[in-house]
Parts: sequence; structure tokens; C-alpha cells
Amino acid sequence: MSFWRRSLTYRLVCLFVLVSSNLLIGLGLLTLSATNEHFLELDEVYLYDKGLLVQEIAQNASSSEEVVKKISHAFNSQPDLSLAIFDRSKVLYNSPGFEFSTLLLNQLGSQSGAAVQWLAGTQTMRAVSIPVDGLTVVLAVNTLHHDHFMSSFRALMWGYVAVAIVLSGLLGWWVTRRGLRPLLPIIVKASHINAAQLNDRIPTQDVPTELQPLARTLNQMLERLEQDFARLSGFSSDLAHEIRTPISNMLIQSQVTLSKKRSTDQYQETLLSVVEELERLSSTVSDMLYLAKTENHLEVPNQSSVVLESEAVELLTFYELLAEEKGVTLTVAGNGTVKGDRLMIRRAISNLLSNAIRHADSSTHIAIEITQTDLVTTLSVSNTGETIPMPIQLRIFDRFFRSDQARTHPSFEGAGLGLAITKAIMQAHGGSIAVNSEQSKTVFTLLFL
Repeated sequence: MSFWRRSLTYRLVCLFVLVSSNLLIGLGLLTLSATNEHFLELDEVYLYDKGLLVQEIAQNASSSEEVVKKISHAFNSQPDLSLAIFDRSKVLYNSPGFEFSTLLLNQLGSQSGAAVQWLAGTQTMRAVSIPVDGLTVVLAVNTLHHDHFMSSFRALMWGYVAVAIVLSGLLGWWVTRRGLRPLLPIIVKASHINAAQLNDRIPTQDVPTELQPLARTLNQMLERLEQDFARLSGFSSDLAHEIRTPISNMLIQSQVTLSKKRSTDQYQETLLSVVEELERLSSTVSDMLYLAKTENHLEVPNQSSVVLESEAVELLTFYELLAEEKGVTLTVAGNGTVKGDRLMIRRAISNLLSNAIRHADSSTHIAIEITQTDLVTTLSVSNTGETIPMPIQLRIFDRFFRSDQARTHPSFEGAGLGLAITKAIMQAHGGSIAVNSEQSKTVFTLLFL
């Protein structure tokens, strides 16, 4: 059974043999039946023809004795034909060696002139009864030559069927192996694809039509793997850089401090600097873990009703002091309710609001606008500041991306994960995020479907 499940060739060969054997056996049975029916028809025609001759002889005879004499004389010279004549179940004449009984005579009478077959000793006989002037004439023909032919024909037929079934199995194996041969290029091509050759694709034009969907599916899988591998490689590179920088800073500061004796204040200053770097490193690692869980659906949102206006107002209260320090004003307009995880949606709005305050010009206005229709609900955060160039807009949601390519770490600069986390949160909720920046006004929009 396990081999049946594993081997496609074995399955196809068995099914091919099963179908062909049923067809061959059915054809053999049909042929044998038709041949036997043909011989029966020939015997009946022969007997009925002789029956006409009996009736013609009887018409030219003047008495029953003369009928018996003429009929017996007419058929004595035909060895393949046996004759019996009855008068009210009394035997008037019987061919030598012809075993006949009144039971068979009754059976012939009940068949209304049809031929009857029976076994007389080791011979098979076929007979008809013919009424003639108060007498009953029974004509019987020996079917031995037909039986010999049918026996030989039957052996030849079943021998041919057996050989044909074996040959059909071999033919099925050959056809299956040849039919599966187009899979070999796919196997060979797939076996040479590795992490360094993820850009290779299986040529769909070189495979049969039935296998092209399989080849296209494999190519789509390779494309997804290539994209994921490229994203993972970029993520690993950025992660190494982000972790290496604070570790390097802490190492250098510690080595410089330990190079000679320092005052207590100097040691405290160095430790405070190390603590700041550790806090930055801890925040980066926490954000990366949160992003990984969200993107890989390990953290499924808790579905509940979230009032966007309430969440936005609470966040404005939280960022009020930072906004006053920057000299910007915050407002909320509109209302809308969505289904999702409240903490995740709150974090998405918080990331946009903190970015807006960070990049807004002094003495400007930051607005949160909420709109809701029957189809979608949107929340937009707009601020006035430096216009974001289009090349940066295309990459602004990538992990660790910052417009400062030198990757300096001023006190207010993050790790470049906030917008990536916001995008992952929106995708987890079946929504999206978009940015539009022109004429010193930047708008980030969360779209909930």
C-alpha cells in the first residue's frame, strides 16, 4: 500500500492494465458468445432446411409406412444427421446409435419448433421436431465439430488475452516513463537552485502544457523566496549595523575611561552614556521582535471595536508637552470606529504622531483627521515641514530606513523601525498605509477596510 502511494508509475501502470484487461476480457467474451450464437444459427438453418425436405417427402407418400420408409432411406446416407420418427410417442424408426427419449420429445413439443440442445453421452446434439401426417419426425445434428472449434478458439482467445494483458502492462510502463520524462528538466533545474542562485527560473516554454501550471507555481515560489531572502539579507545587514554601532560606542567609551584613572564624576558620565546606548539597543531589539511577530502573524490582533477619535485624543494628551516644547499645536477632527487590536492601532497612530512632531517646523499645526464611509475608514496625520523627496517616499516604510544615510544618532533619532512597524500593523488588520508629501506638507494616511 505504501508503494502504491509513493509510486506514480506503479499507479498508472496498474490502472492502464486494469482498463486494458477489462476491455480485452469483455471483447473475448463478446467474440465467444457471438461465435457460439452463429454456430447455433447455422445448425438451426441446417435442421430447418432438412425439415422442409421431410415435409416434401411426406407429401409424396401415400401412407405412414411409406413416409417412414422414404424418410429413413433419404437420411441414412448423411452421417452427421440423426433421425427418429414417433407415432403418439411410439418409436417407429430410430437412427443407429441415436439415444432419444420421450422426455426430450416432450421438451421439443413445448419449444414450438425451436431447436433444443442436449448431451447424449459424450456428444452434444441439437434437434428440432417436425409434425408430418400424424407423425413426429425428430432431426438432430451432432455439434462435435463445432465444439472442437470452439474449444480451440477459446484457448486461442484466452491465450491472446493473457499475452495482451502482459504486453499492455509493459506498454503502460514504457508510456508512463516516457510521459513523465518532461519532469526531468524541472527536477534537474530545481536541484541546482540554491541560496546563491535564487534568480534562476524553470523555463515554462520547454515543458508540456499540462506541466506549465506546475512550472509557473514553482517559479512564483522561487520569486517569493528570492524576495524574502533579499529582505532577510538586508534586514541582517541593517541589524548588524544597528547593533554594532551602540556596542562600538560603549566599548570605545569604556576603553578610554579605563585607560587611566578618572574622577568619580567622569566614571558616572561614562556610565550614563553607556546606559543611554543600552536603552537605545534595548528599544531597537524590542521593536525588531514586535515587527517580526506582526509580519509573521505570530501576534494575531484581538478583534474589538476601536474608537479612533478616543485613541487620538489620548495620544494628543500624551504628546502635549513634547508638542509645546517644539512649538506646534495638535488637533483632532472627525470620528470613526474600526475592528482590530486597540493597542496595535494605538501604536500605529502614536508612531505617525511622534514622527509628525519630530519633523514639523516650529509654530506650525499638526492635524489628525478621521473619516468613515460605508466601505473604508481613514485616519490621516498631516504636518508642515521639509518635503519628503519621492525616492525617499518609496523607501520610507522599509526597515531601518532613515533619510540620514550617514546613520548618525542624535538624541531624537530613532532606529528607523517606527514606520515599518506601522505598515506591518496595518497589513495585520487588512489595511494599508500611504504617504504624500508636497509643498512642505506631509500627510500619512491609515486606511482600514
